[in-house]
Amino acid sequence: MGTRFNLLLPGIENSEGDLLFSSCIQELNRLENMLSCFMPGSDISMINENAFHRPVEINDELIDILTECLKYNEITQGAFDISIGKIIDHWNGQVKTEDIKKLAEATGTDKILIDHINKTIRFATPHIKLNLGGYGKGYALQKIQDFLKGKGITSAFISFGESSVSCLGKHPHGDHWPVGIQDFYHKDKSIATIKLLNQSVSTSGSMEGNNLLIHPREGTPMKEKMLISVKSSSAITAEVLSTAIMLADDNQLEAIHETFQKEGYITIKYHNKKASIYKHNLS
Repeated sequence: MGTRFNLLLPGIENSEGDLLFSSCIQELNRLENMLSCFMPGSDISMINENAFHRPVEINDELIDILTECLKYNEITQGAFDISIGKIIDHWNGQVKTEDIKKLAEATGTDKILIDHINKTIRFATPHIKLNLGGYGKGYALQKIQDFLKGKGITSAFISFGESSVSCLGKHPHGDHWPVGIQDFYHKDKSIATIKLLNQSVSTSGSMEGNNLLIHPREGTPMKEKMLISVKSSSAITAEVLSTAIMLADDNQLEAIHETFQKEGYITIKYHNKKASIYKHNLS
């Protein structure tokens, strides 16, 4: 997943914890072999290499994942878009494109064609490359969370680095899990704290050193320096919206608010390394 994985299981014996952690790692490896666009031979890489030339067979789980991604694209009116992998490659310096606006116009999830009957996927144009970077960690967190619940675990702290966190139950010494949002320019300080109880939080940022965030319609990177942290009962929704809200225009943001009325988020905007904090539907 391109980051470290941490798992805290209060009250669990070391031997049981080791077995649970090992099982989680196996599941994460399985998911990475399916969803990574950087790993040669992964399911997504095979799709990216072949789907314009011929229909590519995919399993039921991947059909459900990609269908859900297309649904999030529709709900966010295009702010969340898994089709822009070639644009991301351009700005990462992997592939240079002369006319980035023309490439942006040639992408879009409407050109991802899924055949649910024959269980195949194909691309309508050669300009599509799937990149599930704004979805994969949320899906992995959800799978780990479901696995632990199935094993009878009622309290757990699960995280990928500091950007994607899920919590089961409450902290052993409190009524929630407190998750701090780090001030980008003052690493020793938390700029805000979000309380989680059987919930998740995901943070996306357009700061130096962060992954590129691309406006799908323009094909250009976001320039404003800011962080978005989204709290949700769904790890997937938190992951998707932390990207989509950051990139959304006013109309897209209105559509997101209308659909996800229960989700709250914090926007942290930086100017001259000083932060301004805005909260939406979040206590």
